[in-house]
Amino acid sequence: MKPDSYKPKSRFIQNKSSHTHYIDWQGKGPTTVLIHGDMRTSRSFDQVAKKLSSDNHVLAMDLLGHGDSSWTESGYRFADRSDDIGNFVTKTDLNEITAVAHSTGAVALSMNVANDPARFKKLVLMEPMMIVDEKFQRMVSDRGNRARTTWSDHAELKDLLGKHEVTSKWHPKVIDDVVEHETFVDKEGRIDMKWSSYTLSWSEREDDYLDLIPILESISIPILFIVGGNRVEGFTKAFELENKMPNLQTVIISDTGHNMYMERPDAISNVVQKFQSSSDIPGKV
Repeated sequence: MKPDSYKPKSRFIQNKSSHTHYIDWQGKGPTTVLIHGDMRTSRSFDQVAKKLSSDNHVLAMDLLGHGDSSWTESGYRFADRSDDIGNFVTKTDLNEITAVAHSTGAVALSMNVANDPARFKKLVLMEPMMIVDEKFQRMVSDRGNRARTTWSDHAELKDLLGKHEVTSKWHPKVIDDVVEHETFVDKEGRIDMKWSSYTLSWSEREDDYLDLIPILESISIPILFIVGGNRVEGFTKAFELENKMPNLQTVIISDTGHNMYMERPDAISNVVQKFQSSSDIPGKV
């Protein structure tokens, strides 16, 4: 595992009217790409990336509207996000990829691989939404309608994250990474998070619905489907798919919620490495 003092390389890909930012951890070995979900960035994976880069070349991308990639006013539907991932792996000329993705990023990754699997070797999907309907999209969009929460300084944010019901479960080093790398100073001099409210707007969410099951069923490469131990009941369809698809395996990360890779980064790193080496993975870790 790379030391905490290690500084990965920040790189950019220029698109026609925008740019994509990514973090290059520069490890040697197979190519591993890390893809975040809504309201997160590439830097939420830092603790996972440090561990994986001991035997992988790890790249963590910022999807458009997040981190240091361009914040456009539109282009955040699932098909757009899938194209964003496709553009990234094409522009960086990556092949034989193990792609690790979370939540919305995992849905977009699945779509991209279903349409163009050639560059991918294995997929690790952390709680992609199985069904995305109007109710779900309205719930997500409502978050974008709220006034953005900002903080007077980094210390105030760190204190909040350490006490909040959800984020207090994040690994302490992950909280440090979020505070240091997933924030910026806004025009009023306050600390804000690096994601655009446009990513949650209803104009980008309306009618953008899907059923992930047929998408997963169309993928033939190995898939590791990861579920947080506190959320098993919501993923019965994934466990049913495991019985139907010989290339899909599930694993439960105990004592975690939706952001399992931020709560137990070492556990996630370990199961990814076992998956890459085709080693046995227990049903629950």
